[in-house]
Parts: sequence; C-alpha cells; structure tokens
Amino acid sequence: MKTFKDSFNILVEKKLKLPAGEEVVKEFKRLGKKRDVTAVITKARNLYWLYVDGEKLDQFRSEKLAEKGLKDFLKVMGV
Repeated sequence: MKTFKDSFNILVEKKLKLPAGEEVVKEFKRLGKKRDVTAVITKARNLYWLYVDGEKLDQFRSEKLAEKGLKDFLKVMGV
C-alpha cells in the first residue's frame, strides 16, 4: 500500500513531467517576496536536480547543496 507521501510525489512527478528515473526528494512552495515561486529537488542516480517554476536549473552532489543553490538563486534573482 502506498503512503500519502508516495502518492503525492507521483502527482508532482507527473505535473513536472520528470524524466524516467528521477524522483522527488523535496518540494518548496510559496518562495520569494511575492510567494509565487515553487521549487522541487529531485534525485536521479547519485545526482540531485533543482527545478524552479518547472524549469531545470542545475545539478548538485547532495540535497544540502541543492537547497543552498536554491537560496543563492533566489537571492541573486531578487525574487
């Protein structure tokens, strides 16, 4: 039986249309000053990918580095 988190991740993966083999690790909603930015961190093999508003941004070696990259991106873009 699937847990709620598994079911929710399946919905997010279909919404983003992730490539095969990628799974959602963490999702962030309501980011930025206007609270209109969403971000998702996914994992494929040993790499973590960062998606911001549905666009693939960059790859990272760990989840922690991906979160730091998201924070830096928001700061640079002034979002």
